[in-house]
Order: sequence, then structure tokens, then C-alpha cells
Amino acid sequence: MYAHMPIIRDIVYGAVARGVSLQQLCERLEINVADLNDSERRIDFKSAYRAWELAVQLTADPLLGLHLGESTNPSILGLVGHLMQSSPDLWHAFKKVSEYSEVATTMFHYRVKEKNDKVILQFDPASLWIKLSPQSARHATEQAMAGTLQVFRLLSGASVYPTSTTFQFRRKEDKLEYDRVFHSPVLFHSAFNQLVFTKAQLQLPVISYDRSLYAVFDQLLKERKTRAKTACIADQLRHLILSEFKGQVPPVEILASRLNLTTRSLQRRLSDEHTSFRVVAAAIKKELAVQFLSQAKSRVNEVASLLGYSESSSFRRAYKSWTHKTPRQS
Repeated sequence: MYAHMPIIRDIVYGAVARGVSLQQLCERLEINVADLNDSERRIDFKSAYRAWELAVQLTADPLLGLHLGESTNPSILGLVGHLMQSSPDLWHAFKKVSEYSEVATTMFHYRVKEKNDKVILQFDPASLWIKLSPQSARHATEQAMAGTLQVFRLLSGASVYPTSTTFQFRRKEDKLEYDRVFHSPVLFHSAFNQLVFTKAQLQLPVISYDRSLYAVFDQLLKERKTRAKTACIADQLRHLILSEFKGQVPPVEILASRLNLTTRSLQRRLSDEHTSFRVVAAAIKKELAVQFLSQAKSRVNEVASLLGYSESSSFRRAYKSWTHKTPRQS
């Protein structure tokens, strides 16, 4: 999983605007300040959620995500943002976010549903992200949801507020801030992270609508999405396991089916790339084991369970074969 640099840049500059040293934050993220201007650069999963953790820590703002959302603009999504600005109305703009968001990040998913006269926008950080760093996943969700209102305001020139707002997490901070931002009933510990609007609200026209640019950006994003899908099969397999199976490796038959391949075709394509399902699965388990164990609160038996091991002893043996260390020595 990854996030494009514009997303990280928004977090970094948001923290800097609140008094954090740009140089210090970049050093701790192990990136150069100049790297922030490389909009095509991908940031790996761990570095991306680490950006949130550091920004929250250094700003001491328990609602940083919510507050950053209030100044979000479409450029945070790169080319997808340009497509939004060229869309005919808010409804089309968000539908394109849900269709192409993986071009900007594979750590977060957007969904649109219709129910009677309502339009429901859902915001879902990857389940593995929630397990590894629930705080940063929560901040990213708040930024995305508050940011959607800000982007709608910029696109339409009007304030558009949901009829209801729900979050999956439990509230720990002052609810008045959520009420102020969303101007609607806000519920916590719900089944979904979602904003509910009437269809009429999302039919507001985008003031910068341009039919020609819309067609151009839409075609560019289709091509990028297609190229991503034709990436090496080992990378596709890795992304599928991390984003949809919480890091647990299901039987090869299930994964092959999700990739619209037969088991034999999947194994043959992996062989063509000079690897195998066993090698890819072991690499993912090793990566996740190291990340989980780096968390101060992680216990060996919990990590073993998260990775699908029925017994801690089996996990310990596997871990030692990967790293030549025991989990306790890491």
C-alpha cells in the first residue's frame, strides 16, 4: 500500500502551520524537504501513517485530522483533484474520487451509495491500517470527511452540509468541534464512517466545470488505473492481501479467484516473475510481523493470531526462519 506525496505534503504543511519545524519533521520522516514537491512520488504504507503519528505528536492537537480537513483542497488528490474541478456537479466529482482514488492512495477507499432520495458517501481506511495505527487511521478519516465538505464548498461556491454524520471510532475529544465542522447530528461508534446528503445537495454544479478537460482527465486516469492493474502479479497479490484480507494470507484459490485467474494461471504468472505464492506470502508475513512487533503494545501471541497462526510456537519458528532472531530479540 502507498500514498502519493501530495497527501503527505498536506499533513506536513498542516503541522508546520501549527508551529512544527519543517526540517525536523522531514528528518524524522526520512525525506528531504525538496521531496515534498515531487507529486508523482509514492510513499510506502508505514512512512505514510508515520507522518500522521508524528504530526499529531508534534502539534499536540488531538483533532488534527478534523482541523486539516477544513483547509483541504482538491490538489491533495493530484490528477483526481483536477478531474473533480472539471466535473459537472458534486455528485459526479465524488463518484470519480471513488472510482480513481487508488491512483492517489491504496490506503484509503471511498464509496458512494444511493438510498431513496439520499446519497451516502463512505470513507474506509484499509483494515490493516486500523490494526497497525488506529490513531492515524482515525485522523485520516476525519481529514477526508471534513475535507470533503471543504472541497464541495470550493467546487460549488456554496456551503454543503450533510444531513447526518457517523464515525466508526469512539469519541474521546470534545463533540462540539465535530458539531461545528459538520453542522449535522454526529454519531460515534457506528457501523460506518459516512456522510449522508440529499440528492439535491449533490446536484449543485461545479463552478469550474469544463467538458473538454473532464474528458481529458478522465481518460488519463483510466489509463493510469489500467497500468496499475497490469503491474506484476506479485505486486497485485501483495496489495490484495494487505488491503482486503487484513494481512492474513488466505488459500491461493481464493486469491486467484479475486484476481480473476485460475489457481494454475496465478502460479504460472508468479513463476514467470521468478517467484512463487509461498515466497510472496512469506515476505508479506515477515514484513507485517516486523511492523507489528515494533509497536510497543504488541504481544507475540496477538501478532501470531493477527497473521493467521493458530499457535504462537508456529509463528516463533517462522519468524526465526525469516530474521534469524526470535520475536523477543527483535
